[in-house]
Amino acid sequence: MPELTFPKSPRKATHIRLTVGKYKKAIVTLKDRDTLQGVSGIYQHGFLEAKRIFKPIDEPHYWNGYSYLDDNGKPNEIPRLTEV
Repeated sequence: MPELTFPKSPRKATHIRLTVGKYKKAIVTLKDRDTLQGVSGIYQHGFLEAKRIFKPIDEPHYWNGYSYLDDNGKPNEIPRLTEV
């Protein structure tokens, strides 16, 4: 099984939002980020404001389920969403 590699989290980050598709989102704490294994989507660090509003801190990364890096060690490009 591949090793999980995450982007370095910013100083104020407490949570991670993973957006899958157009509307499905998951928000987990930094401590529980290993639960994102096997699910691909747009990965972004941030914090919760008023216990339910996610405020992003850094730029989004494409998460392929195990890493944000491609086989060459460069960050994955974010794919464009297509209308169905």
